[in-house]
Amino acid sequence: MAMEYYTPGVYVEEISSGAKPMTAAPTHIVGFLGETRTGRLNRPIMVTSWTQYFDEFIGYKLQDKITPRGTIEKDIDGNNIQEEVPYDKVTGLDWGVYVFFANGGAKCHVVSANHIADNSAKIESLKEELTKQETLVAKAKDKEKDALKKKVSDIKAQIESASVVNSNNTKELIGHDGGPGKRTGLTCFKDVGEVAILVAPGVVSPAVQQEMLAYAEGANIFTILDAPKTLEGLKEHGLTDDLNGLAGLSAKCASKQSAVYFPWVSTYDASTDSNTLVAPSGFVAGIYARVDNERGVFKAPANEGVNLATSLAYTLSDTEQESLNMNGVNVIRDFSDKGIVVWGARTTVSMIDAEWRYINVRRLFNMIEKSIEMGTQWAVFEPNDEKLWIALKSNTTAFLSRLYKAGAFAGANESEGFFVKCGPETNPQENVDAGIVTVEIGIAPVKPAEFVVFKIAQKAPQDT
Repeated sequence: MAMEYYTPGVYVEEISSGAKPMTAAPTHIVGFLGETRTGRLNRPIMVTSWTQYFDEFIGYKLQDKITPRGTIEKDIDGNNIQEEVPYDKVTGLDWGVYVFFANGGAKCHVVSANHIADNSAKIESLKEELTKQETLVAKAKDKEKDALKKKVSDIKAQIESASVVNSNNTKELIGHDGGPGKRTGLTCFKDVGEVAILVAPGVVSPAVQQEMLAYAEGANIFTILDAPKTLEGLKEHGLTDDLNGLAGLSAKCASKQSAVYFPWVSTYDASTDSNTLVAPSGFVAGIYARVDNERGVFKAPANEGVNLATSLAYTLSDTEQESLNMNGVNVIRDFSDKGIVVWGARTTVSMIDAEWRYINVRRLFNMIEKSIEMGTQWAVFEPNDEKLWIALKSNTTAFLSRLYKAGAFAGANESEGFFVKCGPETNPQENVDAGIVTVEIGIAPVKPAEFVVFKIAQKAPQDT
């Protein structure tokens, strides 16, 4: 309403331009669920670096200070001098967050659902035994070396097993929704609106994975699932312990909001001076974030290198991957020319729902839907008339136009890439009377070139 003027002078009024630009919702922010050594339980903690995660969820312990000669350093009274040293990384969540940041992740929210036991004393004892046995190997005669080497190998395996504890507390991880401030486990993410990807590194419990799928579907976010560490682990899902059983895992986890990855990835663990197997979801979540930031959410997160990977638990051939890929199990491969890369970009419903076959298509729609939801809140309770319809159409078109120019949609021009309708045809009088305003949007998303085919034939010299 215009001001009323009575006194001569200059009056300055602010008027709305009508433009209310939409911004893209974040797509790379991950929600991590699991167990830790320490830290606050059942509270989403925003983490933006590995150092911050370490301080919050791992921390330091006191142990005797060792001199360069390998003896315990003492003070003038003969008491052992103690120093703060970092705990070894022990949980699947610890490793998942570590490799997430190493692969391009920048921000996540971490929920620790349980504290695990401190295995550091056991690990230290095993390390001492390992040093003794390695000394014996160096001094042993050829006949005795094989037996000693086997002992060394067994101790290293025990250290690895003691150093990494896979989350298996189903009840704590699933949690309970007691309302704001009283949520536990998975339900804690209801308190964080910006999480776009859900991950529970190393958690392969069918019960927990089903809860994750249900949560992702309800929250309209994407979840990355891990296949079992070994093929024998498929039996827990009611599947055979071979590649045929693995191909059936996607059916057990079928959702347009999920992707499953295999195999586990080996990475170097400085605390044990050996390689350890780490669940793929942490690596992949970091790759999602990296691709989103470098290219955009519309680019398939595949044919991307896996940082910190030294080898894989299983090495598959093209033929072995065939059935897995068709069924929506994404494989991480080790190629001689480009190293270890993610070599699959399908959701777990690729066999039954071609519309949502590709991860990037599903995640693009998630982003657009969230962006529109956040960017049109101003329209609630506005007069439901043509002025509102024009504004909604204009703002939405401008947003989608930016996405088209970035390469998110197919088509030679914008009219082929998307459409927006909001007018009398989408808002009949009965809807207006009911307080409903409808905007119809059509999008032609870009889909990945999964199979690149060159057709080559012989030609005669005179042929052109």
